[in-house]
Amino acid sequence: MNTKGNKPARGRPKTMSRDHVLKIAVESYWAEGPTGVSINEICRRAGVSKPGIYREFGNEDGLKVAALQAYQTTFLAPLGDILTDDLPFGQALQALTDFVLLDHKAHGLPDGCLQVAMCRSKDELGMHARQSADKFREQTLFALEQWIERAKSKGQFASNIPSRTVALYIDAQIASAMELQKQGVAQDELERVFKLALSVFS
Repeated sequence: MNTKGNKPARGRPKTMSRDHVLKIAVESYWAEGPTGVSINEICRRAGVSKPGIYREFGNEDGLKVAALQAYQTTFLAPLGDILTDDLPFGQALQALTDFVLLDHKAHGLPDGCLQVAMCRSKDELGMHARQSADKFREQTLFALEQWIERAKSKGQFASNIPSRTVALYIDAQIASAMELQKQGVAQDELERVFKLALSVFS
């Protein structure tokens, strides 16, 4: 009898959940910084082996790239919606303010922003994670710039200010707000600081 087709696959079966590992990695890097937690600790928290992580993500650099992508898709999607929805500039600016000033503690989320943290510590990251951090920041800047361009075309924003300049300014204010939140600045104080920064558009 020919049993060639019934031979079991060699090696241990794949039981690791990619989504579970990414959830743990995102939470850990977000809460403790992309360089503040080792891959061994990620393995311990996720209950998986290091070889399993490497098989799925290639290496620690690959895990950080995947974690940043998952963070973007899950937690930064509302920002993309705000910048691409056809809202009047004032309404979009208010929606942006509400998004940035979300009380993370009240929603059970770590303080700060993983994308901002990745960009701030990119010199300590692997090549691919560093490239991903740069790429995502450029995408954010481009989305901000296009948003400003649309507002200008509708007469809702001063046309004499370069859109790239405005995009860089808003991006810097978002990053600053996330840093202040990470430092433990009180929510009401954070709101005053961010609203003051954006009052130039009022």
